[in-house]
Amino acid sequence: MSLQLTRKTINQHPLHYVDQGTGPVLLFCHGLLASSQMWQAQITELTKQYRCIAVDFWGHGQSKTLPERCENLQDVAKDLLDLMDTLEVSNFAVIGHGSGGAIAAEMVLMAPARVQGLVMLNSFVGFEPQVNCVKYQGFMAQVANAQAMPTALATSLTELFFSKDAMLLSQQNVALTQAIEQFNQQLTDINAVQVPPLLKFANMAIFKRDTLESVETLTLPTLIAVGLNGYLRTALESYLMHDCIDGSQLLHIDQAGHLANIEQAEFFNQHLIDFLSKVNFN
Repeated sequence: MSLQLTRKTINQHPLHYVDQGTGPVLLFCHGLLASSQMWQAQITELTKQYRCIAVDFWGHGQSKTLPERCENLQDVAKDLLDLMDTLEVSNFAVIGHGSGGAIAAEMVLMAPARVQGLVMLNSFVGFEPQVNCVKYQGFMAQVANAQAMPTALATSLTELFFSKDAMLLSQQNVALTQAIEQFNQQLTDINAVQVPPLLKFANMAIFKRDTLESVETLTLPTLIAVGLNGYLRTALESYLMHDCIDGSQLLHIDQAGHLANIEQAEFFNQHLIDFLSKVNFN
């Protein structure tokens, strides 16, 4: 069953988000080509003690537009802070995945007094390696040419988002099979209206600024998690961020790729709950 979304007008555009539970606030930020739905297993578990807010970023999920004045991930971070203002949430922890982790880091740099804890899953806050930029631009060019998500590309991208053994493991795992099918369907559902904002957001995510030196100033509790069997991010990148952020925790997730929170939901939830229990929510 899908998470139910509501919306607020932010930067003159409708931004859709999930808002469930009560207690200290957690803000979930998905990565490029994902949506708020990726956090279903976490929200189901964490709403027992937290208020969980999960956003569909511009060009993703139900947020099918993008403000004209949104030019980079810092602007996206500002829009999220505006959303939290609108919801009258002063302090919160942020859980970011992929480029959502980079946006989460921008929020901390922009409003350090408001963010109590930071989790980055399969994220990297340095420059995207050039080889990746070229590859990702090639994917986006196919979407631009088709003005939709080609079926073959959706299949290829889905394989990249899960672990290298996911297709084999899914033969004995119904839940994993469903997760793979749902993600593939989400990609194929991308339509012509959504393509221009999605492409602009993708460009912002791919060519994000390098904040590795900036995050050295962070002093808040930070958890850096990485799936060890994925295609899109490397353990080395997580080590670099762990070295830069003093006092951060590093979590390795076996048998998991980019969507490690889905593939190893119970393991990730357990460590996430443990981490959050040590965060001092004001």
